[in-house]
Amino acid sequence: MIRRLLRSEMAGNLLWLAVSALLATGVWYIAVTSADPIRQRRFNGLAIQFVPSSMGVMTSNAARSADVTIQGSQTIVSSRLASDIVVRADLSRLGPGTHSVPLTVEVVKPDSDSFRRLVTRVEPSQISIELEPRESRQNRIDVELVAAPPIGFRNDEPQPDIDEVLVSGAASLVSQVVAVRGELDLSASRNPLEVDLRLHAIDADGNRVVGVELEPQTASVSVNISRRDDIRQIAVRPNVLLSSLPVGFTLKNQSYEPESLFVSGAPDQLEKISDTLLTAPISLEGREEGFVTSVPVQLPDDELFVMGGDSNITVSIEIIPIVVSRQIDSIEVGHIGLGDGFDVSIVPKTASAIVTGPVVYVDALSLEDIQLVVDLDGLAPGVYDLAPAIAITQGDLSQANVSLSPAELNVEITSPETAADGESAAETAADA
Repeated sequence: MIRRLLRSEMAGNLLWLAVSALLATGVWYIAVTSADPIRQRRFNGLAIQFVPSSMGVMTSNAARSADVTIQGSQTIVSSRLASDIVVRADLSRLGPGTHSVPLTVEVVKPDSDSFRRLVTRVEPSQISIELEPRESRQNRIDVELVAAPPIGFRNDEPQPDIDEVLVSGAASLVSQVVAVRGELDLSASRNPLEVDLRLHAIDADGNRVVGVELEPQTASVSVNISRRDDIRQIAVRPNVLLSSLPVGFTLKNQSYEPESLFVSGAPDQLEKISDTLLTAPISLEGREEGFVTSVPVQLPDDELFVMGGDSNITVSIEIIPIVVSRQIDSIEVGHIGLGDGFDVSIVPKTASAIVTGPVVYVDALSLEDIQLVVDLDGLAPGVYDLAPAIAITQGDLSQANVSLSPAELNVEITSPETAADGESAAETAADA
């Protein structure tokens, strides 16, 4: 009896203890999840990292990204970045053939070991890939000259520091490679050159084969560049006849292109040529403004010729008139616009003008070619300071070319009534 009672009480106590622990755990879980609830987060398009196979090369267009869903407390999940999650496909133990490879997910530096287990889903969970047998072979190096040195220079055969390159990859791609090529551009090189060239695998049609590996990927190529003795670069100069300029004009500027030409011929002939070649004479007779012309360069020997066949140079010549200044005195001042019955007095009655312009026009001016006129239209009787209008009847000159002295004239307009009033005022002043 006592034993039964003890057993009954002990069982009851254990039961109550278990229930209490469950209740406490539930209360703790509710409290924790209320403060930091559980949530899910999805990362889309994470790149798959492939662990390569030593026995084969992947050739199929397998999926390259996956979507990963993680679950955990809001604090931990919201702090994760896409870079914290690594998706891998392990091909290291696979040989040639078609395989279904599961994707594994690892969280970089998780906050706890349990976080690793909170990855709930990976889509897709596996991918299908195809491996081809790996092949390697040696291929010769071919240096292709894509641009020759400048005119007047020649190059020797380029010399790479290695003869062959190891080409590795899928057997179907390696079999297409017939050479390894580097492209050499000498268009700006005038001296011996040593340069590292990037190498590319080339098929029989000259196209690049993509997807193979080269070892090494570059080659050092040296090439000797020297000056040709049958071509010489010689400066040229326009032969402008300045003595043919029209009187009153001057040459302000000239430019031309090209400024030098490449002349080809026998080396002994080229050595006799001076450092500068002249063009055919360029006459300026009758030229009163700028112009552009094309003239040939004169070669001293008929056996010499210009590379490219064009021995002409384009010359731009700027011609301007010679500018002078001249003073013309005692120019009478006229007037217009004065109404009937009005009188006008202009002081002074003459003015001086300094005319600035092309010498051919200024030197030809006479006193009669300049007119000074004061416009009185609409003015009431009174006294005014007015600037006269200037008209030049000869040459391509205008008021802008003239400076007057004085610049303004004193003009007094009177009428019979104002004159009579003036006389009456004078008489009254005299009587007083």
